[in-house]
Amino acid sequence: MTRPGTRLRFGQKAIVPIREYNPLHKTYDEGVLGITVQRIRQTSGSKVAGNFDADSRAILKRSTAYYAEIVITNESGNPLSLSVPRMEFRRSGGDITNVTMIGGSLPGCPEKPVPDSFDHKGARWVTCELSVATTPLREVHYIAPPYGKNAQHPDDRAPSFNEHYERGAIIWR
Repeated sequence: MTRPGTRLRFGQKAIVPIREYNPLHKTYDEGVLGITVQRIRQTSGSKVAGNFDADSRAILKRSTAYYAEIVITNESGNPLSLSVPRMEFRRSGGDITNVTMIGGSLPGCPEKPVPDSFDHKGARWVTCELSVATTPLREVHYIAPPYGKNAQHPDDRAPSFNEHYERGAIIWR
């Protein structure tokens, strides 16, 4: 497994454990993923599509959209039905972005759900992450447990392994 706090170059693979609650089956999906973040690309924020009001459109117009392809592989072979991994774009040194955007899409950067065929060792899932900022974003942080905070399902009881959270994000740059 990739150690918490590891810094990788874009294109390098991290191997991470996952444990995610599946509300449909009322069970946990557990396994091991390989995550590779490709280099960050950028384009004008005005190219971000979505149902935004005039003020939001004005912010997008003077912002930059940053995006990166994420390649996820099933390393354990367990059948997995997951949400998009918890990633954050950050400025150099780990500072957070100054613009927060909820929703929106970018042509050429589809955020794809986990495919049905993600049920065997070596299965691949390719998706894309998007962020918008007025300052340059240079890093991508993987912040799912144990590397980051627990995003606990509201109906789920608190896990007994809280001491294993927030060990340090994996960072691609």
